[in-house]
Amino acid sequence: MTVTPSDLAKLALERHRLPWNWSLQFAALVLFCLMLLFHSPLFLTATIILCATGFLRLNMDEPPDNLWFRFVMAGIEWEKDWIAAPWNWVKWTKFIFIFIITIVFLWALWVREAATLGLILGFAVLIRVVIENIDNGIEP
Repeated sequence: MTVTPSDLAKLALERHRLPWNWSLQFAALVLFCLMLLFHSPLFLTATIILCATGFLRLNMDEPPDNLWFRFVMAGIEWEKDWIAAPWNWVKWTKFIFIFIITIVFLWALWVREAATLGLILGFAVLIRVVIENIDNGIEP
């Protein structure tokens, strides 16, 4: 049986969208940020192991209905919607904005720039407040 790279990518994406696997890869992302902050090869190793484990078949029970797994399911649905959306100017603008913020955030973690990290965190909180206000019918 021949396995093509597209078959492997499809299988990896299917497994990535399972709640337990998504949780492992989210933990790997958190460890990657800690690795950048502390310059730790141990965190890098743990990041690689957790990320790779997130692509395996875990054969776990159904996840419980709690706050974490509701967050995970919302993240998986957001990711599916993002992938399914067409590449128009709105998606390109969001992508470029998120890409630039991510590069600045990773740089700030690496050089331990507390002011930049604080500004990014404050900006994220303000965005969250605006979104909640819009959802509650309050015009910004």
